[in-house]
Amino acid sequence: MLKKILLGTLAGVLILAVGGGLYLYSLVNTDIEEHFAGQCSDVALPGSAEDIQIDRDHGYAYMSVLDRLGVAQGNEIEPGMVMRLDLNRAPMAAVPALEGGPELHPHGLSIYTDPNGNRTLFVINHPADRENGAEAIERYTETAIGSGLYRHAESFASPLITRANDMVATGPRQFYVAQDVDRTSGETLTALVHFNGSDFSVVADDIASGGGINVSADLRTLYISETGGKRVRVAQLSPDGNITSARNIALQTSPDNVDVAADGSLWVGGHSNVVALAMHFIAGVTAPSQILRITPDNEPAVEEIYLNAGDQISAGSGGATYGNKLLIGSITARKVLVCEMET
Repeated sequence: MLKKILLGTLAGVLILAVGGGLYLYSLVNTDIEEHFAGQCSDVALPGSAEDIQIDRDHGYAYMSVLDRLGVAQGNEIEPGMVMRLDLNRAPMAAVPALEGGPELHPHGLSIYTDPNGNRTLFVINHPADRENGAEAIERYTETAIGSGLYRHAESFASPLITRANDMVATGPRQFYVAQDVDRTSGETLTALVHFNGSDFSVVADDIASGGGINVSADLRTLYISETGGKRVRVAQLSPDGNITSARNIALQTSPDNVDVAADGSLWVGGHSNVVALAMHFIAGVTAPSQILRITPDNEPAVEEIYLNAGDQISAGSGGATYGNKLLIGSITARKVLVCEMET
C-alpha cells in the first residue's frame, strides 16, 4: 500500500501541498463522524503493523512490523520483523516470532494450517532497494504446534512478482500474491499471481490495484481488495488454481487488508480519504482510519465498525478479529490498537 500511495496519489497531490494543500486537507478531513462501540488501547511497536494475521486456535496475532514512515521519508531504517501478541494475556507485549532466515522488509502475511494443526507462515519480503532488487516470498514453519515461533524454511521469487502487496496461502507451499499498480507508468490494472507449489502463473490481469487478499475457510472463495476500484472482488477457486470472478462488492472507500473472521464475515481496512492519506505522508497530518464488516452473501451487507479522523491511529490499513477483540494496524503508526468491542 505504501508504494502505491507514494508513487501514485502523491504525484498528483504534491502540487496541492505547495499551493494550499493543507487548506484543502482541512476541508476534506473535517466531515468525519467518528464512532466505535467499544474501547481501545495501544500496544507499542518498533514500527507499523501494516498487516495482521490471527491464529485463532492459539490466540496469537502476527504483525508485519517495519518503520514504513522512515521508508517514506527516505531515512536509513533497521530491518523489519514479524512480531507476535498473545491475545489471552495481559498486559500485552509484542515479541519476535521468527527464527532464522534473510533480512526482512515485510509486507503482507498469511498463515496456512493443515488438517493436523501444522502451521506455515508466509511473508512478503521487499528488497531494501525496491527499484532494483527482487521481491521474495519467505516461508516459515512453526517449531512446534502452538509454540508461536516459526523457523525459516525456504524463499520463493518470480519475475511475475514485481510489486507484491498482500498474499494468501492456500496450502503448505501454495499461495496467491496481490500486487500494486505502478501509477507512474500510467497503468491502472495489475496481475494476480498464483504459485501451485512448483510454478508461478498469472490467473488474473485486471485487478485494479490489489490492496489485500484472503480466502474463505473452505479454501473455495478468494476475496481481493481492489483499492483503485473501490470494491472487493469475490472469486471462486478451481482445483487447478485458476479463478472465476463471480461478482464485485462495491464500496464507498478504497479498501486495503482483508481479515476473514471466524463467522466468515470480512473485516476490511478502508482509506476513506485518499487526499488526507497523501497529505499524511507529505505534511505529517493525520489521515482517517476505517474498518468495515462485510457479509459476503449474494446480497452483501456492509457495516462501518470503526471510523476515526486519525488522532487515535492514523492511516489504518486493516482490522483483524479474535472473539470480541478488534486489532487495528496502520501503514505508519508505531503501534497497534487492541480494541474490545461491545456485545
